[in-house]
Amino acid sequence: MPTNITPSKPQPKPRRLTADEWERLARYEDTPDSAKSEAELLEELRLRTVADAWNRYRIAQNIRTLLPGTDVRRGLITDVTDASPYKREYVARIRDGLAANYLD
Repeated sequence: MPTNITPSKPQPKPRRLTADEWERLARYEDTPDSAKSEAELLEELRLRTVADAWNRYRIAQNIRTLLPGTDVRRGLITDVTDASPYKREYVARIRDGLAANYLD
């Protein structure tokens, strides 16, 4: 199986949710979907999308911090893979700067 070794196109750094947005998202989580209006469901979806993009960014940053590329202890990539939602190959691609690239 051929492996793509070209870096992914850098994407803009996502924004974080504000405190007000986190509060609204928490209220949406406490309300059953059947009790929400269409506008509230759309707003919840938008907030979850922003939060998800920020989480993916932070996961990639943490992986790069934990795995700087050289002189890491044996088994660390396995520990990082177990702690992340990604498979070993994708964690290695993030470490090598081939995936999850963000403009700072």
